[in-house]
Amino acid sequence: MRRARILETIQERGAATIADLARAHAVSSMTAHRDLEQLAREGLVERVRGGARALAASSSHPTAWEARIAREPEAKAAIAAHALTHVREGATIFLDASSTAHALALALMGAPPAELTLVTNSPFIAANIRAETVHLVVCPGELDQQTRAVTGPWTVDFIARLHFDVAFISAAGITLEAGLTTARSPIADVLGAARARAAATVGLVDATKFGRAALVSIVRAQELDELVTDAALPERARDQYRGAGVSLSVAAESPPAE
Repeated sequence: MRRARILETIQERGAATIADLARAHAVSSMTAHRDLEQLAREGLVERVRGGARALAASSSHPTAWEARIAREPEAKAAIAAHALTHVREGATIFLDASSTAHALALALMGAPPAELTLVTNSPFIAANIRAETVHLVVCPGELDQQTRAVTGPWTVDFIARLHFDVAFISAAGITLEAGLTTARSPIADVLGAARARAAATVGLVDATKFGRAALVSIVRAQELDELVTDAALPERARDQYRGAGVSLSVAAESPPAE
């Protein structure tokens, strides 16, 4: 997608101006400016006067987390916009440590509710929550340096004492047979604990994850109150999941690039 290509350009060159990016990607200067602001908020580039430069760590060796949040940005933004309809003023919600939940956190900061309690096991998401109206709770536990997720017995025990109106969870892959899956058992344990303490659970899974099964099952797709994906999911797959009893919603496509 466009932002991912812009990020690649900046990483390859080390830096780029708004004018250069607008010409290279056939967009307006205003669109290039907005894309740079978004990439900066996600911690992928450093904004400088008239453009942006690559972060020292990501210019040649992007971390696994950086690669994840740069992947399918438009799809995740669309999913996040749809997921916002589940966030009510005064609610308590759980966001997992996924890149799609990160997109939801950014969407929330675009128009923060007047009152919200947000619990997350992601230090990266927590760092992006700056609204005074949001009561932020960060789960204790052990930090997985690759996934940037806080997991372990302390995390599970802590979550077991809470209650959520909605838990937003994602996955490394999803199939009708295995459900939502992850490569790490501690992540599945945390998401299972959050789901058990939530009045509703909403899955946020972009279309690229469908048809893939990772090592550990998290939850059957039919057990979710809603599964939100993006418009790239083929109609045949949509029919299969709905026919199997999955409450599947397809987020509206993002507006065309300028």
